[in-house]
Amino acid sequence: MMSFLRRHKETFILAVFIIFMVGIFVGLGGYYFTGADTTEAVAVVGGTKLPYLRYRTRLGQYLDAMRAQGQEVSPEDEGRVKQELLREMIVDELLAQQAERMGLYVSDAELANAIQQTAPFQRDGHFDQDIYFQAVRYTFKTTPEQFERMHRRSMLSSKLKALMFRMAKVLPGEVRDEYLRSGGALKDWDKRSPEFEQQLRQHRALDTVNFFLRQLSTQVEIRSFLDAREQGR
Repeated sequence: MMSFLRRHKETFILAVFIIFMVGIFVGLGGYYFTGADTTEAVAVVGGTKLPYLRYRTRLGQYLDAMRAQGQEVSPEDEGRVKQELLREMIVDELLAQQAERMGLYVSDAELANAIQQTAPFQRDGHFDQDIYFQAVRYTFKTTPEQFERMHRRSMLSSKLKALMFRMAKVLPGEVRDEYLRSGGALKDWDKRSPEFEQQLRQHRALDTVNFFLRQLSTQVEIRSFLDAREQGR
């Protein structure tokens, strides 16, 4: 099922820099809820704190972007966004930690290039350091060092997702069989086969990511403080 954030991803471009498949998650059964939060974190994933301020900043950006598009945000909508944003952050951290264990990394050059190619940090098509510093300070409400650390981990998570996508092999015969099984018309096969193969590979990659997440959620302690933080504790 498509998640709420993925259905509305076009309205969330101000807030997220994930390269591949924004908002992938499965229902994680490994949450540990507690009211004893002295860390200023919205969650802790395997000992890594996810800052509550970062969560609130991204939440505000998401909701503002939705309203800017003329959407009415009901309390139910806001509640779904809150939960799915937290899951997205937890999933990214789980995948980043797994990527590190596999020896993947994001170099300084890769990080710098990604930031310089980000449109909101450019003026007349070129990276502008002053705009970058202002955006980090006023939009993301953090320092360049903290933003770059956060962005590096997001890129690391995306590297693992991209690797899984490349590993999602589909045999030519499988594509045709799955196409016909899904009700596709044989007369449209030549026209639709490239798109259908891409969709099938994407589905296989999602299955692989979800398998990893199910395994990781039983191995890594995940503690959520969202309820406590929302209640001011």
